[in-house]
Amino acid sequence: MLRDEVVKYYYPGNNRNYSCSESMIRAVNDFYDLNLPEEVLLASSAFSGGCWHDEMCGGLSSALMALGILYSVNGHAHDSDRMKAREAELFERFDEKFGTTRCKYLKEHYYIQGIKCEPVLVVIADILEGLINRNAIINKR
Repeated sequence: MLRDEVVKYYYPGNNRNYSCSESMIRAVNDFYDLNLPEEVLLASSAFSGGCWHDEMCGGLSSALMALGILYSVNGHAHDSDRMKAREAELFERFDEKFGTTRCKYLKEHYYIQGIKCEPVLVVIADILEGLINRNAIINKR
């Protein structure tokens, strides 16, 4: 399951020290065998900690990044109705569960000493995996 890959990267005791956003994109890369270049994986680091300003959840940001990689058409967002529909569903399901996308709120309510925001990342991974399982990937590398 995708959640297992995310936890593998995120778990503080694994000596990798990846953030929420880095863990999510690396897990998607491994789980779906995307062979993304390291530069793409590094780009996700900017989303950590709600873009370092406690705004939108970094794990959610990287899940959106993954949907763009998997479902964008011709490399243009405006041509990608399938991507936009998947993103809308991801946001809707995330909001149903947590009521916000704000990192600050999520950390205040779901952060657990020792496992950090793992409960939030597991939910994101489960939603994302379900979306992908129901919708054929169009940009498999």
